[in-house]
Amino acid sequence: MQEIHGPAARADFIAAMAALLGVMVFDTLPGLFIGIAMSVVLLAFRASRPYVAELGLDPAQPDRYVDRSRVTSAVSPPGVVVLRIEGPLFFANADGVEAVVRTAGNRAGTFAVVLDASAVGSVDVTAADMLYGLEERLERSGVRLVFARVIWQVQELLSTAEPEGRTLEVYPTIREAVEACPGEPTSEG
Repeated sequence: MQEIHGPAARADFIAAMAALLGVMVFDTLPGLFIGIAMSVVLLAFRASRPYVAELGLDPAQPDRYVDRSRVTSAVSPPGVVVLRIEGPLFFANADGVEAVVRTAGNRAGTFAVVLDASAVGSVDVTAADMLYGLEERLERSGVRLVFARVIWQVQELLSTAEPEGRTLEVYPTIREAVEACPGEPTSEG
C-alpha cells in the first residue's frame, strides 16, 4: 500500500490546523470559515504553479516519453527540449510557465521546444496570448516552439485567439512533434 502522507498531504494538514486553531481561538463557525478560506488560498497557490515536467525517451520503451526527474535514464532528444505542463493555463500561472519554457529554450544547443499539452485541460485568453507571444520570442532567438497532444477544447480556444498571420504548430504525438523539428531522428518506429 502506498504511503499517502508526506508532501502531497502537507496542504491538507495546513488547512486542518488552521481550522483547528480557528475553532480553539474563535469558536466553531469562525474556525470552519478559517479552514475553508485556508483551503481556497492553498488551492489558488497550487493552481498558480503547475508542475512543468521535462520529458525524455524511456530506454526501456523507446517510443515513450517520461518525466526525466522520475526516470533518470530517460534521454532527451538532441537539441530538443520536451516539456509537459501539468495543469490548466490561466492568467495566474501564465508568466511562471512562460519563464520555465523560455529558460529551457535558452539552453545551449537547443533549437526546438516541444510542449506536451495533454495535461492542459483549459486555457484562458491571457495564457493563449502568452503562448503566441512566447512562440514569437523563441522564434526570434532561433528556437522553434511546437505543441503535441493538445486536447480539442484547448485547440479550439487557441485557434479562436490566434493573431492574424500566426498559427501554432500542433502534432498528435510527441514523437511526431520532435520529428518535425530539424535535427537527428529521435526514436525508432
